[in-house]
Amino acid sequence: MSNQSGIQGKWRLEQNQGPLVFLELAAAFAKAVASGDTRILRVSIVNESLVENGQSPASGSFEEGMMHLFWQPTPPIYRLNPHSVLCFIDFPELQNYLDESQPSFILVRLDTKSSTGEYNWLFIAYVPDNSKVRDKMLYASSRASLTKDLGDYRFVDNMWGTEASEFTLEGYKKHKSHQTAEAPLTARERELAEIKAQESKASSNHMGTTVRKTYAAGVAVPLSQEAQAALEDLGKSGRSHNYVSLRLEKENETIQLDNASTVAASDLAKTIPSDSPRFTFYAFEHGNTDASLVFIYTCPPASKLREKMLYSCSRGGAIATAEAEANVKVVKKLETSDPSDLTEEYLKEEVASSSNASTPTGSVVGERIQMLGQTPGGFKRPAAPGRRRPAA
Repeated sequence: MSNQSGIQGKWRLEQNQGPLVFLELAAAFAKAVASGDTRILRVSIVNESLVENGQSPASGSFEEGMMHLFWQPTPPIYRLNPHSVLCFIDFPELQNYLDESQPSFILVRLDTKSSTGEYNWLFIAYVPDNSKVRDKMLYASSRASLTKDLGDYRFVDNMWGTEASEFTLEGYKKHKSHQTAEAPLTARERELAEIKAQESKASSNHMGTTVRKTYAAGVAVPLSQEAQAALEDLGKSGRSHNYVSLRLEKENETIQLDNASTVAASDLAKTIPSDSPRFTFYAFEHGNTDASLVFIYTCPPASKLREKMLYSCSRGGAIATAEAEANVKVVKKLETSDPSDLTEEYLKEEVASSSNASTPTGSVVGERIQMLGQTPGGFKRPAAPGRRRPAA
């Protein structure tokens, strides 16, 4: 594998899917699976890398307890001493791996086995409410790629929580009871529902005088006053500009105004930066109708890995925040790694097609597909150069 961004070959990269997976983590998990004697393995993100950060052996049953009887000799006979009956349950050990403000992934070996004879595993994502927003983004973006890397089929259950108190034995039993009572969904659908709910919950807090609100799946980052004012003007019929470029400010975790100006559709491609990600709101004028507001997420290949993760996690929240705070209405969402794809002809075709688009709603699966850009209502990527667009 060729090195990327100066990262040595000992790292394994899942492109655009989250932090790097350190090979030592994969080896540690493989050893735990093979031996079957590891109960808990914690995974943390350190320097944009997924690494092992502590583990515990299995010493008893995970949740039910195992009775160990110790016989005390009493000459001339042997009898059972009731005080020597001990109960070992491994679940309480989990609390030792939950820090007050530091997120982590916890891999827990269950006592049940699969048809192949391997132990099944429980995947726990612990993201405290008082974690840094940047950390919340990183953990949200890396969850799926981590389980995929280690083997989705090994994780038969998953939990996501923001408080250590949620991961007690009682909390786990409530989780299992809820699973039994809920409408039948596949394991993947349950996971997606939890991701959607917890990412939305993670976006609800305060930063300065700006209130973070839960608008949609993804992490909502607040708009600066300048960015909000530029978007509000863009939404008016008498707008003073038709192009607003926004950038994520990592230091104070806000969306800042990068540029607000008037740009012809033919000049849009060369106006959008080609060396770093951007969120662009463009009022595209076409025909005799009023301008249609298009949201464009651009992420060039040369962008830093951290930038890719932050922008990818925040794009849905950026749209929802803009619509709620600046009173604008996005009619088309586009994304590309190359701004040169954004020709005037392409914009015309996409905006024209949006009027006939319909997006499934009211279901976990439908909403998640939209997030992944697989429906007309989701993010649309330009077709590769030289390929004709399929007939409608």
